[in-house]
Amino acid sequence: MNKQLTNVIGDPPSRAHKIKSLMRFVWVLCSVVVLQSAAFPTLGQTINISEKNTSISAIFRQIRQQSGYDFLYNKNLIKDVKVTVKLNNASINQALEASLKGLGLTYKINDKIIFLERHQESAAKQDSMIYGLVIDQATNVRMPGVTITNVSTKVKAHTDVDGAFEIPGEKGTRLLVSYIGYETAEILVQTADYHITVNMKEAVNVMEDVVVNGIFTRKKESFTGSAATFGKEELLRVGNQNVIKSLANLDPSFKLVDNLQFGSDPNRLPDIQLRGQSGLPDLNSEFRSNPNLPLFIVDGFESTLQKVIDLDIYRVASVTVLKDAASKSIYGSRAANGVVVIETVRPAAGKLQISFNNNINVEVPDLRSYNLVNSMQKLDVELAAGIYSGAEPSDQVNQLRQYNRNLEAALSGVNTDWLAQPVRNGVGYRNSIRAEGGDAAFRYGVDLMHNKITGTMKGSDRNTLTGAIDLSYRLNNISINNILTITSNKANNSPYGSFENFARLNPYNSPFDRTGKLQKIANYNVKNGTETEGGVLLPDNIPVFNPLWNGYIGVLDNDAYTDIINNFNVDWRISSNLRINSRFSVTKQVTERNIFLPPDHTSFGNFTGEDVQRKGSYTKGNGSSILMNGNLNLSYLKQIDKHYITFNSGVDANTRESENLSYIIEGFKDKDINFPSYGLQYQTGSRLTGIESIRREAGAFASTNYSFDDRYLMDASLRFTGNSQFGTNNKWGTFWSLGLGWNIHKEKFIAEHNIFDQLRLRGTVGYTGSQDFESYLGMTTFQYIQDRTYLNGNGSFLVGMANPNLRWQRKKDNNVGLDMTTYGGKLNLTLEYYLSYTDGLLTQVSLPPSSGFQMYTANLGEVKNTGWEGRATYSIFKDVESRKSLSVYGTFAQNKNTLIKISNSLGAWNKGQDTIKSNLPKLRFIEGQSLNSIWAVRSLGIDPSTGREIYLTKDGDETFEWNADDQVAAGDLMPKLQGNLGFDLQLKGWQFNVAFAYRWGGQMYNQTLLDKVENANIYNNVDRRVLNDRWRKPGDQSFFKDIANPEVTRPSTRFVEDWSELTLSTINVAYELERLNFIQKIGLRRAKLGFNANNLFVISTVRQERGTDYPFARTLSSTLQILF
Repeated sequence: MNKQLTNVIGDPPSRAHKIKSLMRFVWVLCSVVVLQSAAFPTLGQTINISEKNTSISAIFRQIRQQSGYDFLYNKNLIKDVKVTVKLNNASINQALEASLKGLGLTYKINDKIIFLERHQESAAKQDSMIYGLVIDQATNVRMPGVTITNVSTKVKAHTDVDGAFEIPGEKGTRLLVSYIGYETAEILVQTADYHITVNMKEAVNVMEDVVVNGIFTRKKESFTGSAATFGKEELLRVGNQNVIKSLANLDPSFKLVDNLQFGSDPNRLPDIQLRGQSGLPDLNSEFRSNPNLPLFIVDGFESTLQKVIDLDIYRVASVTVLKDAASKSIYGSRAANGVVVIETVRPAAGKLQISFNNNINVEVPDLRSYNLVNSMQKLDVELAAGIYSGAEPSDQVNQLRQYNRNLEAALSGVNTDWLAQPVRNGVGYRNSIRAEGGDAAFRYGVDLMHNKITGTMKGSDRNTLTGAIDLSYRLNNISINNILTITSNKANNSPYGSFENFARLNPYNSPFDRTGKLQKIANYNVKNGTETEGGVLLPDNIPVFNPLWNGYIGVLDNDAYTDIINNFNVDWRISSNLRINSRFSVTKQVTERNIFLPPDHTSFGNFTGEDVQRKGSYTKGNGSSILMNGNLNLSYLKQIDKHYITFNSGVDANTRESENLSYIIEGFKDKDINFPSYGLQYQTGSRLTGIESIRREAGAFASTNYSFDDRYLMDASLRFTGNSQFGTNNKWGTFWSLGLGWNIHKEKFIAEHNIFDQLRLRGTVGYTGSQDFESYLGMTTFQYIQDRTYLNGNGSFLVGMANPNLRWQRKKDNNVGLDMTTYGGKLNLTLEYYLSYTDGLLTQVSLPPSSGFQMYTANLGEVKNTGWEGRATYSIFKDVESRKSLSVYGTFAQNKNTLIKISNSLGAWNKGQDTIKSNLPKLRFIEGQSLNSIWAVRSLGIDPSTGREIYLTKDGDETFEWNADDQVAAGDLMPKLQGNLGFDLQLKGWQFNVAFAYRWGGQMYNQTLLDKVENANIYNNVDRRVLNDRWRKPGDQSFFKDIANPEVTRPSTRFVEDWSELTLSTINVAYELERLNFIQKIGLRRAKLGFNANNLFVISTVRQERGTDYPFARTLSSTLQILF
């Protein structure tokens, strides 16, 4: 090798000189060619054309094919123009001059794009026009159907099939260029020839001007349906706890039903209604917990309410609420109750950026609704009620001795605030961090979140840990995306049990003995009991257990779940008009439930004899489910002159399998031995139980949107769905919708007045369905006899009769809406009216005894809902450059439902409810009445002479006897009007947001007056109104009956009260720290510090206890957002 190298280096000088000379010549030749090509680009193009009397557009096509140059021009310039052209080895300039000769046209070449326009002399006679071309930045493909808006004149134009547009304007004009799925571009026209090229960038999380339905997007401007979209910043302005609570503060039709029992319990799911109640409640455990629950879609796939509540609100990009048939019918049999579509934040291209969000939350118990008596007042009530008066002299002595002990405790200063014992100021936090970056081809996003909610009751909390990886890859016109999310959750319930256990205890009882030691029994109630000479109470006296005891003996009460969700998505943009999308999702969930009550728990305090060995119990539950969902969708759009058409179709299939097992073990010897296998036996009368469910569904849909000249609009959709839940004769169902709209502001007779930026009238009609019930209702089901056998086999018995005609509940939605923007965009108004009928409600149908079966499930009920809703926003002032703005807003909603038809079994249900002695109004199903009606007997008040209540019969006669047949619809829980009011202020980096929630009209049955005043158990604590408002002697004018009357008061109109309420739901204050110099110096791109307060006060016309099982809370939180 060395020898060869030496030979080359040692070549004769003459040979080396020849090689060098040749290299110089080649270099000079290449340089000349490059320079000539750069200086004279047209000389390298030769064009040959020979055409006679041919359209000039055909000539342009040949020039494009032979030269590689593109054309951009107004089609009207060459309409119906025919020319004769003969060219041989012509340059591009020669070809253009020959083709345009005598046409009064001229051309300009810029970056291989040929712009045609009228000759300057001709153009001077025309209005000034701006010409442009819109291109996808990533694929370099021309984009048709893009909307271009002149900011100053509001004139709009659209790109044609070649991505070209023209719009009136001049130098200095600002243009807004927008298209679904792309970021809106703002262009300042600065070129003297008014020719521009716009590169559109695909949007990451922009949801303005579009409606997202979870499968595809639609232009809001041409959409006829009813949908409300809220972005991330809007959601955070009205609360940072979870998406559901923020949404309730923004959309008046999205209602969280007041839960006066469970208050702010972090582990309790809210009851949600969207546009009223359209399903019957759960009467026989045949339905799920809430038959009115909307469908939740997260990133294109079905989710659960629990997962949505546990979702990190900082990961949410937008929430869209689909309300009418035109917007939700593509979901067919699942959409009757409305659809909530949630899109999460997608990775943004660019350098690595890291965002961090921190919230410190404080839950402050709100006990202001309680109005209980103190120790001395309670003793006065007891004396007046006569509970210390015994029937026999010996009983009287025992009762007076107990009174003296209670009086001694009260006089010694015992006045226990039992409400304060199990509560605390719960301090929790949420930390989330996100890293994202990438380029046009590959993007990534990684999320981590830990959310700890510490409840107001001691020992209650909720811990959620979530991790997500979002990867996107783009190769030319194919995009692949995969999101893997893993969530682990554990919820601990308070070991102290129900808050009501504390609210009922008397203040003269103490949780501690005289030495300060916690005691299990706070006191004894003596009821006709006896006493020994030593003063020791005998066991037949009733102990008053101290619920505080249970918090210190090792009680376990928790739920846990682990979710693994993988969403895979492929998007293929075949052309600028055609797109195919395919998605596949797998969700695996594992759940666990544990409740351990040690043997020393107060619930076992009365166990005696053989039952003592049964003390202590362990409830164990395990469940698992898997959901697989796949779909394939096609989207097509086309613009032909003033006609704009979009078409979407798709097929989908899903399967859900789940199983749950549970058992209760009893008989534990010690609080530290808390594993199920250490128990004695299954709970008496119980055994291991379980349930499994399989549901499969497949369907296809087609949806189209048509607009003419952006003035006349139409939406239509059709869906077929097959489901395994239904009867053999009704496996498939058809759902459809039709919507029409009119952009009135684009009519010349309106536009010329320049009053409205938007004035749209729209109307829709269509059908959707509901399938929120168990999977086996359409089948014949049997249950094995497991406690005995016959000939080594198990028998079985019928538990469910098949109904081959069982189908899903169908809801017909009619909706009319008006959208208006005026005063230069300052005032935005949306108004909606809807009328819906839900038929085929699932009810139980009674069968004759001869059938051998009592009832079966059928579609017989029918409900009607009517209502109004609206939203108005007014911008008082807005200065974008100085970042100053002030806007106010208000929303309202009104809904009324009517039960049109019921089955015979519901009539029997009504009669059964009437026989139950209770002070609560019973749920009744009466045709022609509301599902929210309050049923009670009309009352004339308390008779001053006897202290008894006087009722009115259905015939109008007075009576002292309560009769169920005399009940009337005395009120309705639904308000006449409800909604939100608020304002948003931005001022030099400061942000102030205030939101109120209100309800006006409607009624409530004041249960507090029953439980703590009228029917108060005098042995427990009572409301202060017992002191002065109960009848005591003849002649008393009182609202409440005789204080010594122990009879249960049945439902009476005395306790039906008008219910109006105002809640300060949110105060938010924030400051953008990046305005401070040191923030940029330490390398931060953005920093924001904020404070948020929720539910600071409630003003109500009804004085009642709120949060009887779990107290309500006021939430205070700080917020820190940092972007590196």
